Amino acid sequence: MAGRLAGASSPLPRALLILAIVAIFSIFFLFLRSLGPAAAPSLSVDESRRLRPSSSSSPSSSSPETSLPSVYHSPEVFAAGYAEMERSFKVYIYPDGDPKTFYQTPRKLTGKYASEGYFFQNIRESRFRTHDPDRADLFFVPISPHKMRGKGTSYENMTMIVKDYVEGLMNKYPYWNRTLGADHFFVTCHDVGVRAFEGLPFMVKNSIRAVCSPSYNVDFIPHKDVALPQVLQPFALPEGGNDIENRTNLGFWAGHRNSKIRVILARVWENDTELAISNNRINRAIGELVYQKQFYRTKFCICPGGSQVNSARISDSIHYGCVPVILSNYYDLPFNDVLDWRKFAVVLKERDVYELKSILKSKLQEEFVALHKSLVQGMAGDLLTVVGLKSTLKQAVPLRC
Repeated sequence: MAGRLAGASSPLPRALLILAIVAIFSIFFLFLRSLGPAAAPSLSVDESRRLRPSSSSSPSSSSPETSLPSVYHSPEVFAAGYAEMERSFKVYIYPDGDPKTFYQTPRKLTGKYASEGYFFQNIRESRFRTHDPDRADLFFVPISPHKMRGKGTSYENMTMIVKDYVEGLMNKYPYWNRTLGADHFFVTCHDVGVRAFEGLPFMVKNSIRAVCSPSYNVDFIPHKDVALPQVLQPFALPEGGNDIENRTNLGFWAGHRNSKIRVILARVWENDTELAISNNRINRAIGELVYQKQFYRTKFCICPGGSQVNSARISDSIHYGCVPVILSNYYDLPFNDVLDWRKFAVVLKERDVYELKSILKSKLQEEFVALHKSLVQGMAGDLLTVVGLKSTLKQAVPLRC
């Protein structure tokens, strides 16, 4: 297995690609089924049994290969889908575009949009990649609006660059026209990047978009698009978990008031004695990594939407073992067709902000412990071990992270 990148202390970026490809594969699988029974891929009985969780084994006696955690809607379906993906799924990356400009490679693997960077890098190094387009199930369009933004490209020029590039692929290769782009996908984590494709309405309508900002005001389409978690890399401190006795604070949020829900959250709760709410990031002058350390001491970390529905605070909460409280309307949570978020998070509507403290205090200790345990088991640790496929994955997906 390829070695880890220097400074990468968490399995999250690698796990992002795994779950994203599973989600994309699930969408494509349904697309194939819609074409007719003969077109749908099949899973042998032996393959299904190999990955099926054992219902009779206790947690202490089950091995990673036979036990899946409870964070999934259906562990058996997830395992079967993963086995089929591993067996036959292939992605072709269009080779066009100079990597030194806006194509092929990520801008960087750090910062608020690291999810996009890791997706670009890992899919290129993945076993799922094929250099033979005739073997491909999906086609990746490797253009990065994040790189354009880094080079100071205006929004208007972004749309023209994206339009020219995609139309060039359509004219040069036969693959788009076979499905009108339904088997093509692209990734962008910046909300400006999502808008960079607005010059191609047929692509927005037909192709799969893997985005960190799954907002309906940028035409996110839940039945075909994939929501990625926004991950701020690198994490400043090690992952948390199995530390319930240290979590004495009820709730925590600190950040900028760049959305209506954040303004209300700060106005209603910033002077509360049980919720640690601040309308600005904690000043570094008061101590080293005070903001990050607060996650370790808190039961529930509040994650209100910012300029879009998403927030990197969700992945921060997961990493540090703090149960995330999703406070955002119309948010199609990352991989929600695979993960049951209510098993490791508290999902609220924005109107619940006025009753936030009473809602959190109504959670019994046993309920918090269950949420925390599922969070640690399913996300904060090595996700590849959690899904019970680590031994297979070591040979199957040589990703670096």
